[in-house]
Amino acid sequence: MSIKRLPVSPAEIRVLLSLTSDWTRGGVEAALVRAGWATEGEAPEWSAGASAPHYFGGEENGWRLELGDPPGEPGSSIRLPCALCWPALDIDEDADDEFGDDDGFSAGEDEVDDLDDEYAAVWERDPDAERDVFDDEFARLSDLLRAELGDPDKRTEGLEPSETWHRDGFEVRLEMTDDINSYSHYDLIAVQLRAE
Repeated sequence: MSIKRLPVSPAEIRVLLSLTSDWTRGGVEAALVRAGWATEGEAPEWSAGASAPHYFGGEENGWRLELGDPPGEPGSSIRLPCALCWPALDIDEDADDEFGDDDGFSAGEDEVDDLDDEYAAVWERDPDAERDVFDDEFARLSDLLRAELGDPDKRTEGLEPSETWHRDGFEVRLEMTDDINSYSHYDLIAVQLRAE
C-alpha cells in the first residue's frame, strides 16, 4: 500500500471555512486570490468538479480544489482533496466474486502505483504505509475540523466514513471515498463545503 497526503494544517482548514463569509462568485474568487489559492485575473473554472480541478500553489497536480457550481447557485460546492491511498479498497462484492479477489483491495501484492509520478512533490508520500495510516489521517483532519466547528452533527462509520457539520446554511463534510479524479485508482479523503 502507499499513501499520499497534502500537508493540510489548521491554516488551510481556516481558509476553506472562511470562504462561506461571502458566498458569492466574486466573494469566493477574491478570497481565493487573497489566500494565494487563485491568481488575480484568472477566473477559476466552476462546474468542473473532479473532472477538471483548479490547481494552486505553483505545481501541476499538487494542491487542488474541485469546484462545483459557482457560489450563489443552489448546491454550489468546493472540495479540498487531502489524502490518497493506493490501492483503493474494492468494496464491490460482485467484483470480488467474479475475479476471485478476496483481500479487499483492487491490486495484487506485486503491483505498483503506476500513477504516483503524476503527482507533484508537495504530496507527502509513505510508500509502505498500511491502511491504518490512511484512517489516522482521516482522524487528524477530523480533529482540525472539530477545533473550528465542534463535534460533527452526524458521523457515519464503515469503509467510507464521513463526518458532517451544518453551520449557517452550509454543509461541511469530511469524507473518505473513491477518487473520481483518478477514475477510482485511489481512495480519497476530502473536505467539502456545500451550500444547503
